[in-house]
Amino acid sequence: MKGKSLSRKFFLCFLVIVLIVGGNGLRGAITGKIAGKVYDSESGKPLPGTNVIIVGTTLGASTDDNGYFFIIDVPPGKYSVAINYIGYEKVVLKDVVVSSGRTTELNVPLKPTTVMGKEVIVTAERPVVEKDKTASEVILTPEKVSQTWVRSLSEVLEIQPGIFRGHFRGGTKLESKYMLDNVSLNSGLLSDNYQGLNLTTVQEISVLTGGYNAEYGDAMSGIVNIITKEGVPGIHGTFLFRVRPPGKYHWGRYMYSKKNYDWQHFDLDWWTDQTNDPNSEFYGLNPDSLFNVWREVITPDPDQANYTKRAEYETEATIYGSPSSKLSFLLSGRYKRGVNVFPQVIPYNPEFNFQGKLSYNITPKLKITLNGLYGGYESASSSLPTNFLSIETAQEMAWNDLPELRDPYEWNKYCMKGAWGSRPELRRVKQFYIRLKHILSSRTYYNLTFSFLDDKMDRTDRYGWVKKDEDYPHQYPWSFDDDVFGPLGHYLVKAYEHWQDKWESKVYNVKGDISSQVNNNNLVKVGFDIKSYDFYYDHQMSAYEGGMRWNLMNVYDGKPYEGAIYAQDKIEFSGLILNAGLRLSFFDQNREAPKNMFDPLAYEATTPGNIKPGYPGRPEKERTKMQIALAPRLGISHPISENSVLHFMYGHFYQRPSWHKMFGFPYINFTEDWDKVYDPYDTSTVTYMDQWQGYYGNPKMGYEKTIQFEIGFDQNIADLALLSITGYYKDASRQTVFREATLLEPRWGDANTWTTLYNATNQYNVALMVSNCAYADIRGVELRLDTRFRFPLNFSLNYDLSYVSGGVVGYESMYEFGLGVNQPKGYGMVKKDWNSNHKFKGIMNLSFEKGYGFSILGFKPLSDLNMNLYYEYWSGQQYTYHGPDDPSTEPNNKRWFPHMRTNLKVSKGIYAGNVRFELVCEVRNLFNNYDINMLWWDDLVYFEENKDKPLHERLPKHWWSGEPNKWGWYNMWTNPPRQVYFQLQVDF
Repeated sequence: MKGKSLSRKFFLCFLVIVLIVGGNGLRGAITGKIAGKVYDSESGKPLPGTNVIIVGTTLGASTDDNGYFFIIDVPPGKYSVAINYIGYEKVVLKDVVVSSGRTTELNVPLKPTTVMGKEVIVTAERPVVEKDKTASEVILTPEKVSQTWVRSLSEVLEIQPGIFRGHFRGGTKLESKYMLDNVSLNSGLLSDNYQGLNLTTVQEISVLTGGYNAEYGDAMSGIVNIITKEGVPGIHGTFLFRVRPPGKYHWGRYMYSKKNYDWQHFDLDWWTDQTNDPNSEFYGLNPDSLFNVWREVITPDPDQANYTKRAEYETEATIYGSPSSKLSFLLSGRYKRGVNVFPQVIPYNPEFNFQGKLSYNITPKLKITLNGLYGGYESASSSLPTNFLSIETAQEMAWNDLPELRDPYEWNKYCMKGAWGSRPELRRVKQFYIRLKHILSSRTYYNLTFSFLDDKMDRTDRYGWVKKDEDYPHQYPWSFDDDVFGPLGHYLVKAYEHWQDKWESKVYNVKGDISSQVNNNNLVKVGFDIKSYDFYYDHQMSAYEGGMRWNLMNVYDGKPYEGAIYAQDKIEFSGLILNAGLRLSFFDQNREAPKNMFDPLAYEATTPGNIKPGYPGRPEKERTKMQIALAPRLGISHPISENSVLHFMYGHFYQRPSWHKMFGFPYINFTEDWDKVYDPYDTSTVTYMDQWQGYYGNPKMGYEKTIQFEIGFDQNIADLALLSITGYYKDASRQTVFREATLLEPRWGDANTWTTLYNATNQYNVALMVSNCAYADIRGVELRLDTRFRFPLNFSLNYDLSYVSGGVVGYESMYEFGLGVNQPKGYGMVKKDWNSNHKFKGIMNLSFEKGYGFSILGFKPLSDLNMNLYYEYWSGQQYTYHGPDDPSTEPNNKRWFPHMRTNLKVSKGIYAGNVRFELVCEVRNLFNNYDINMLWWDDLVYFEENKDKPLHERLPKHWWSGEPNKWGWYNMWTNPPRQVYFQLQVDF
């Protein structure tokens, strides 16, 4: 123990030394660099001492004896760069584009002149091939984003290569990290990333999918870094108003239509027949009374029935700029009155986000930046950007439902309040950071950043829907045992489900690094990143069985910490660019965990700490250990010529699993005393561990690991197009997620990463513990063609073919004291067969500049006109089916229907002085394509064995009404019916 204590102290001392000596901090790659050479246009000789200035800023440099210069720490954007040398023409390069983490190369020839003050203005041509790109990265500017149909960050990412419905190159949705100005938006508890940022605040979005430098960690598949606007001279702003008219936006008939089965079939004649039938439960009753009661039951609440009569509105306003050379600011607000496409328990799904940023130059070399956001939503839609409703949280949550209606004959159709499932989710996210930047010299600068993130979720009965009813014997809160149904026992009339969840995660972060251009070839960066967490999690569901109350709980809190130190070097030569780095990461659960994982409650007589057999005791505990991972990274770019580049990336990428899998404590007790419900160690209450509501935290959980390889080739085709070919391979091991099941995307048949722990006393109430036992093999190729035509029409075409396999090893179940045979999962038993996925994304953009085209009575219809057409295709799911006469056993021998969708956006700009008005019409799913849901079991057999019948006859009928089930046939989330939006945007 003494040796371990010394090791821990040594490690912490080492971190302190790094913070003091090397931690004068630089942010991650949110700035770029301009570098190049200035020389005599006639002789080719270098011009030392040439002044190179970025116009409108204090940034600049002088060329050295060889004519070389560099300017580091340049914010992303477009600039004019002035090059001035006595006796030569002054050259001003316009539209020089700088991107985060990249080097913009300027090689400028100057002509001798005898005319003093002569100035030549040249428009800089952005190179088609980026020579210093060592891994796949897409850099998006506001201009690129505004041309497309996207309106949210998730939609921005969805149209990028290598990203498929939130998955980065075959990884799970948990394997990416989103950052705002290089500050993490991930709260850590469930690996959720906040995505509700305002797009009008964005200066640049960097999307990394093929590996990244050592400065980035805690993500195995993707990094998304959103950089906000800063330092733009003058005052500017954007106002946006957007509307989707009322309408029915789901497949199938209106949910409460009087053409539905419950209105048409159960008419007065039907009820009369029932009252005349001796075998009916309604025999001898009054048919008119029964009919009236039935019609009362199936008359919907207006909040639900009017879902097709509500328009969806969204407003966003941003103002930003630099009123002086010292001060820069940004203020932005967005509010969306969201309308679900389905009926739901609340009429609207409101969403909002406020952002603010203030930068002040205390001196020319010392700058302070304050940034904050506050956002969130309330929603009853199951398509939320959260990992809560997935297998990541619990088995229960993978099939849990939010109070919305997706089937016209659901049992809770007319009574959603209090029905089985979760309450509407209320989410609130706050983030604040303060950053200090200090320029030590033209070569060296540092940043130190302190940030705070608070992510809070509430799914409790905030509105008091579950009311106390004296007619029922159970004490509040009740449960679904008291639910009341209508005359046919099908529709719910009163509901008393009391299932509620809430949690909060606070993240305190200090990070920094120092960067120095030590010479013309080496940009060195050393940094650190320390995070401390403070969270709680509260799941509670109560019910009555056999006259007694039981409470399914998962309640815990924690204060873990994690961090990293890293060093990297960007080495640049004319024929070779390298990004080499090393990252050391660590995390500690910072808690004491029960020694006996089979009996963490110490209710067995044989467990140390037991007080009374059958009741909780005081279990022996031990301290969790720090987990450490060392990750090397190497990226290479080889410019073969001015038009061809070969790049390669290799790296180890580690990610801490969500804290939920390490701290969970799911138990069940049998008490009505509210004080005892939340105390699993109450010695007077019978309490057991349980499995459905969560996982029992694994105190020995380690890092998940992915080794990535990527090789790519970029070719400039006659300055008219960029062709990119990229191959990648990902070897994922020690994973804690394999089956990423949700209600919307079930993955039946995939293996689980948990082990069932059976104790010696109670083998019914058992716990599940997740471990690092899954693996995956992912490989693929991406082809991309981006045109650079010098006329209005351009294209971007992306094709992605990926292959994925994987599985789970370890134990399916384990027994205390060897009282059962530990059951291994077995390598071959749960190995997933190879499956492939073809994806294609195509964008056509027709864009006319301001003033272009013919005129009609002074109006130019083509001036500032933009049309964007987006098409996506992905192949259908592979599955295995062999008919009665098929003796083969080939897996994945069939493929389901493919997905296709086309979106259209048309916009027209109109000017009034310096103010630009833009009118937008946007159509999503232009051709009303639909996705047919995958069938299983008997439905799939019938579908396969009746290929001679029309499609609508092969698909299953509704189980209750027997009519064509269009509500269930089509996937409502991947391809909802056509939706039209109208938008007005004002820029100044």
